[in-house]
Amino acid sequence: MRIRLIGVCLSLLWLSGCYLLQQGKGQLELRYSQVSLSKALEQEVNPEYRQLFKEIPRIKSFAENKLLLKKSDNYTGYYETAQAGITFVVTVSPKNRLEAYTWWFPIVGSVPYKGYFHEEDAKALEREFQQQGYDTWVFAAPAYSTLGWFKDPITTPMLRKGLYYLTNTIIHEMTHVTLFVPGEEAFNEQLASFIGQRGALHYFKAHSLLTPEQLVALETRIRKTKRFSETVRSYLPRFRELYKRQQSLEMTLQQREILFSELSTEMGQMYPHLSKRSLHFNNARLLQYQRYTAESPLLIKLWQESDKDWGRFWERVKVYGDNIQSAQNRQSQMLTRNVENISDWE
Repeated sequence: MRIRLIGVCLSLLWLSGCYLLQQGKGQLELRYSQVSLSKALEQEVNPEYRQLFKEIPRIKSFAENKLLLKKSDNYTGYYETAQAGITFVVTVSPKNRLEAYTWWFPIVGSVPYKGYFHEEDAKALEREFQQQGYDTWVFAAPAYSTLGWFKDPITTPMLRKGLYYLTNTIIHEMTHVTLFVPGEEAFNEQLASFIGQRGALHYFKAHSLLTPEQLVALETRIRKTKRFSETVRSYLPRFRELYKRQQSLEMTLQQREILFSELSTEMGQMYPHLSKRSLHFNNARLLQYQRYTAESPLLIKLWQESDKDWGRFWERVKVYGDNIQSAQNRQSQMLTRNVENISDWE
């Protein structure tokens, strides 16, 4: 059965071109080079990582039984790497529109990014788009979900920022396996971010992992991160309004640089210790803050309507996801009929 599954996957990769063939090779390496968590615990010398390895099964069990995320064999293995991320993600946008450049892949549909297992490959694609006049942003992702096709591992980058980050990331990726609507990347990421953040806090409180003082410190850190994201998103309407103006491209580019300068200055004043890269913004990066938000008004509304009960919340979310897919199917059927009508007329 496993050989048949791999054969199907590789066939899809072959039909989709060299990029996916390369990614398929990297994915197979990731799948078969991981070791069990028990073996990783035996081999690990870092005491912090050892403690995290012990916590992972409990996080996974909590996510499955309390948050009602789908059960799988994910996160029962460990993949060690010295890289900053397990994959390096390239996002692209035109300079005069807040619009993501997208790629289409089997199973997941249209996505606004392209990931690589090696940073130099991501940088090469970034340079290619920069030469064509696009905005780009590259970031190192500590994990990603294969949506149940492969056994996703714990990775070294997931461990580096401590228990809260690890818990949030595991729950985030488990959410993708539980519900994923093809072609609806913003909804998928907002749902995973929403559940990842709330689920991690729920886990910490349920297991009394922190003293009251430590919990206050964690919540303060989360609020600072939220404030950063909210400030960036507050500029989005101003950029959208700018890009709608009927004026020359040269004028638009000049005016957008003024807005970016204002944003960078405001963020630098709020967070004086940020690096130069952290204060650099362009359209591709703005779209990241629009896509990855734990504060989706829709999801907050569904959560409140569910009385903060995970079972009732999932009922509402899955109905919403089904409605999206139904709308997609209707649109696809309409397009098919239109094509058939044109063919008949010809």
